[in-house]
Amino acid sequence: MSNSSPALTLPAPDVATSWIPVPDLPPVEELQRAAAADALMPIAPGGNGAPFWNTYAQRFLSVPSFDFAELPGAVSYRFTVTGADEEKREFSASTPSAPLTAVWNELPVGFTKVEVAGIAADGAVCGMSGERRFYRAAMFRGGYSRPVDEYRQSARRAMEFLFRQPHCRNWLRTGRPDPDYELYCYPSKIISGVVAGMLLYARLEPAQNATALEIARRAADYLIDCCEPAGAPLEFMPPTYAGTARTAGEYAGEIMMIYPAESVLVWLDLYDATGKRRYFDAALRVARSYLKLQLPSGSWYLKIRAATGEPVAPNQCVPMPMIVLLERLTTQYGVAGFRTGSEKALAYLEQTAVRNFNWEGQFEDIAPAQPYRNNTKHNACDYALYLLRHLPATALPHGRDAALETARILLRYAEDQFVVWERPMPCEPWRTDQWITPCVLEQYAYPVPIDASAAKLIMTFQAMFEATGNMLDLAKACELANAMTRAQDFRTGRYLTYWENNERGADPGWINCAVASAGAMVRLGNLLAERMKSFKSHGVTA
Repeated sequence: MSNSSPALTLPAPDVATSWIPVPDLPPVEELQRAAAADALMPIAPGGNGAPFWNTYAQRFLSVPSFDFAELPGAVSYRFTVTGADEEKREFSASTPSAPLTAVWNELPVGFTKVEVAGIAADGAVCGMSGERRFYRAAMFRGGYSRPVDEYRQSARRAMEFLFRQPHCRNWLRTGRPDPDYELYCYPSKIISGVVAGMLLYARLEPAQNATALEIARRAADYLIDCCEPAGAPLEFMPPTYAGTARTAGEYAGEIMMIYPAESVLVWLDLYDATGKRRYFDAALRVARSYLKLQLPSGSWYLKIRAATGEPVAPNQCVPMPMIVLLERLTTQYGVAGFRTGSEKALAYLEQTAVRNFNWEGQFEDIAPAQPYRNNTKHNACDYALYLLRHLPATALPHGRDAALETARILLRYAEDQFVVWERPMPCEPWRTDQWITPCVLEQYAYPVPIDASAAKLIMTFQAMFEATGNMLDLAKACELANAMTRAQDFRTGRYLTYWENNERGADPGWINCAVASAGAMVRLGNLLAERMKSFKSHGVTA
């Protein structure tokens, strides 16, 4: 367990000369106007056969529309929107599911109520179509804070902290998980996080390359040795749960099928770094098991009992990790036999989550959910990143423009539902008054600011900027990265998993989250360094 103390109240040197380290950043007023215009565009609105995905949403940054009933005899509908300032704003529309565009950017941040009445031909009210209460979230305004460290340096310090932790060094001493770090109860996620973190640290700190790679190898060797035996229903799959800590005891014997693919992707990274065939062969075994277990739909059951191969629930995976794995084996390594599996999984994703907008939160410590009850942004952003990274390719299903539009919709959805730029929705159980903002929430069932959630949005905003050149996307990525440096323990380098100004600052944190955050910070830091280099070569300085 970490013995570091929270540093959220510690002063740190302000090394920035501007609120975002971008030499050609437009004036903040220009960014604000762009954000306000963007907020007037509905996100995947329901109706005309499209689903209303926001039934369980509690907050909106972009203008919403709701599944209110059409009424017999109504020729129009009167919307009465009461904002947090208690002022009533009215407008009329031809359908009860019209977006609140007419009044949206007039509404102050805060709890808001909309009531929709049907209006007959004679002007009389013929009934109430519906009502909804929600939190009108704050739009992006920019200029929230300055970074307190250069992004790549911040990441290096975070990975150095991990490298020196007893629960990481224990791999050198015993080759086994440290029993004092209870999150090893999720072996696929956490042990793979160790491997990924040490591979990253080996690149960031060449002087520690040999030791970091040795930790990575021992952790990966242990996880591979824990895989299901040959001939088992889920042969060669690494375990999702171990022991009884947290929810591992409740879900003992189950394997959540997204995690083996995520582990295997890390094993392939380790193979690339070391050339050790053991890791490539283990990856192939798991990938072939995936093909055997792939459903006719093209996906996999989300959770399966290892002993019997029976599904725990009918929920199927949002199969982004499997798509990435099977495609990587095909394209990077030239292994035959996996292309069809990846194509089937991609078709399933497009026919389900992309079409019905059910971006189900699929986490090892949360039970499978009913549609739309526990949305997250992680798998939506993963698909957006997939599309953005494949834009130059001609094999995209609907062409470059359609792929880019889909990615933009998914990014807007992620921001709308999960990014808190400032003034979080008041909720005492979640202690929102103690959050560090800007921040990003994890999922509906656990609406808490998590560093890995911020990392995912940093990556997606950056990828969108690289595809479009939209400076608002780059500004948003940098604002979240600035917050990452402020939420970092400045004395130790530790990334806080939970962005809260309270006792959670002493929590040892989730290894996988810190590694994801460091990776995002390195990528963004590299981008900014290249841009600065380019500008300096033309005689321009920030």
